[in-house]
Amino acid sequence: SLLGFCTVVLHIFEHRLLINHAAGSHGVSGIFMKYDISSLMVTVTEEHMPFWQFLVRLCGIIGGIFSTTGILHGFGRFVAEVIFCRFRLALFFNHLPLTSDSSAH
Repeated sequence: SLLGFCTVVLHIFEHRLLINHAAGSHGVSGIFMKYDISSLMVTVTEEHMPFWQFLVRLCGIIGGIFSTTGILHGFGRFVAEVIFCRFRLALFFNHLPLTSDSSAH
């Protein structure tokens, strides 16, 4: 069992740098802060989900796969029909006679 201790350590340092532009030294003025992240503690716990929740997620995944493949199948069928229908129409129109006989009407 972990006890709820919260510890904050703050260190303040003052650093001064004299800048002489005539001598060629440059610097940036401002307030700079450095954080030490290594003092953080990570607690890892392992929790098992109930079996019914696993089944619900599994059904959701399977349903998503079926709906996605259905959409892709429908799109592929539409593209194939457009391409092959135009190809068949082009073959049909290429075999028609080029002259039109208006006296047959």
